[in-house]
Amino acid sequence: MAPSPTVRRLLKETAELSTSAANPAPAFYAQPVSDADLHEWHFTLLGPPSPSPYAGGLYHGRITLPPQYPLKPPNFRFLTPSGRFEVNREICLSISGFHEETWMPAWGVRTALTALRTFMAEQGTAGQVGGLEASADVRKRMAQESRAWRCEGCGGHSNEEIMTEWWQSCRQRGVNVDEEGTDVGLEGLPNGTSLEARDPTKPANELDSPDLLDTRSQQDTSHGETRGLPPIELAKPAAIRAQSIVPLSSTPTPEQIQSRAEAVLTPSEQAASSDQRHVLNFHTGPLAAATRTVEQQVQREQREHQPTLTIDRAIAGVFVALVVMLLKKAFYPARSPGPDFVDGGGGYYLEREF
Repeated sequence: MAPSPTVRRLLKETAELSTSAANPAPAFYAQPVSDADLHEWHFTLLGPPSPSPYAGGLYHGRITLPPQYPLKPPNFRFLTPSGRFEVNREICLSISGFHEETWMPAWGVRTALTALRTFMAEQGTAGQVGGLEASADVRKRMAQESRAWRCEGCGGHSNEEIMTEWWQSCRQRGVNVDEEGTDVGLEGLPNGTSLEARDPTKPANELDSPDLLDTRSQQDTSHGETRGLPPIELAKPAAIRAQSIVPLSSTPTPEQIQSRAEAVLTPSEQAASSDQRHVLNFHTGPLAAATRTVEQQVQREQREHQPTLTIDRAIAGVFVALVVMLLKKAFYPARSPGPDFVDGGGGYYLEREF
């Protein structure tokens, strides 16, 4: 039995974010934590560059992917104190599970983390679920302390140890990154991607009035020119949130959603050469583990199917025996007693004919 579309998609994204990827992202590292559960990921993210107060910081967090992924969005939590997000609380964003109506199946873990890093650099958290307000000095101090923060679920390794080894793998793939990651800028998002902090009590259609579209376009243009990035809607105070929302891209057809969800690994990704199989020592090989999980599931189904085959063969044997008996009755009927039977001691016996 073939793996489900969700498992296929998770395997594909695991390969795209692993050390064997052709174009690794130096700004963050993300992989499943457990061999048995592909829906629970941990990530380590490099803070946005200067003049952001998070410059040089390394932040650890969790990604929870629903069983219906990628048709439904993931949820994000930060575990490292940053002064920007509450610790171990889900963040309400347009790319998170708080707003399934704005999620696009074409997006993935890499797109979401790229957007989250850009969103982190923006000011203003008023009204945002999971957001915090802190001074720039406090956030800079937390950024320095974040490098030594350790995750017990990742073998007790610190954020700095995780990213140092990840950057080494990136350099082996031809990606230029220094020892501290200070030269890693903000990565642009795909066209049509938007990100915003949203009020979980308000539906999306309340913020889509025609009067706001022109204002959105003007503000998005100036924002994009300042950053050198595609227009991305980010967190704003509640009073101006409605004036800075970027409309989402058009909804794909069901055929496009299905084809994206059922994306499978290419042969080159499945048969990586020995020099591409380097896995960071604080995570077991998630791709290999996921493959083993699928194989075990197939073997279990085959074992469950085996008794059915045995019963079917027994029924077939009984049927063949009945057919043989019927044919024997039809062509070789039983002979009635006649002169060949002779009384002998109160019984009968059949004389042998010559």
